[in-house]
Amino acid sequence: MFRRILSLIVCAVLFCTCAQGCTSLASTAEEKRAVLTVGEYEVPYELYYYVSMNLRRDMPTADDKTIEAETFEMLTEIYAVFDLAEDYGIAFDDKYIASVADDAAKRAIDECGSKSEYKKALEKNYMNDSVFRFLKKHERTADEILSSLMSSGKYPSTNDAMRATVLSDEFVAVKQVIVLFEKSVTIGENTYFSTGGEHTKEEALEIAETVLKKAQSGEDFDSLMKEYGESLILDEQYVCRGMWNKAEEDAVFALSQGQLSAVVEGESGYSVFLAVKKNESNIDRRIEEITASYYEAQYNILLEQRIAKLEVKPLEAYGSYAGKKDEN
Repeated sequence: MFRRILSLIVCAVLFCTCAQGCTSLASTAEEKRAVLTVGEYEVPYELYYYVSMNLRRDMPTADDKTIEAETFEMLTEIYAVFDLAEDYGIAFDDKYIASVADDAAKRAIDECGSKSEYKKALEKNYMNDSVFRFLKKHERTADEILSSLMSSGKYPSTNDAMRATVLSDEFVAVKQVIVLFEKSVTIGENTYFSTGGEHTKEEALEIAETVLKKAQSGEDFDSLMKEYGESLILDEQYVCRGMWNKAEEDAVFALSQGQLSAVVEGESGYSVFLAVKKNESNIDRRIEEITASYYEAQYNILLEQRIAKLEVKPLEAYGSYAGKKDEN
């Protein structure tokens, strides 16, 4: 839902008393040991290890300092969800949220075939079952916050109210040609993108600049979307703050109707935007989709604000214990 999502395998944990010889899923004392704090929350080594090692795998050319910075950022994003949840009376370890993790666990062990196979699958992803359950709780907690926002009465709660909001200055309507970076996204069912990013950054930039030149010379933007665009969306998009990253949002909110943006670098690729007139019949047809995106955007804004308040502090164990473990 928010920013990058580290890949999770389809397995989870099952609470049970193991018979003699059964594979143990319990975390060791070392895995539980706190290595950092994020705000008031202690970060166990097992979660730090999962995040940092996945980042190392996904960023093979990054140096240690970059990996550390990215790890701290990701952990802050994770714990900001729990911190924000407290404002809505949501506890990440309440019985309902724990039951969601338990149910996922039972399905996971069945799918993996056995606890030992499940454990092997986790280890391939630098994970243990404690981390997976934690992340399942994190996912459910985020969903609970979003549900609370939708029922709070603070935001549009009817189609008519949402329609009025979309027609206000809170939203802009744009068409987009996006050219993806190499390995910029993971492709899955119902993905926003139609390709996994087959270009290097340099190639993507060159293509986007070609698109801009053609659009500036008067070529039909819809035709350019079909020819060069790597998004499954070939219609106007209704954008409010919190939906995209700041560079993209700043670019589209600066446009007047009929105006083209420069080439804009986003998290997944380079884009060229065209500001268009809002289509009221299209808004009505897509009101549920727009409403869902709007609520996610409000959640993102609140989460960004909470992230800014949280500070990461390494504990004594961080350098002597966690760093050494990473080298293995």
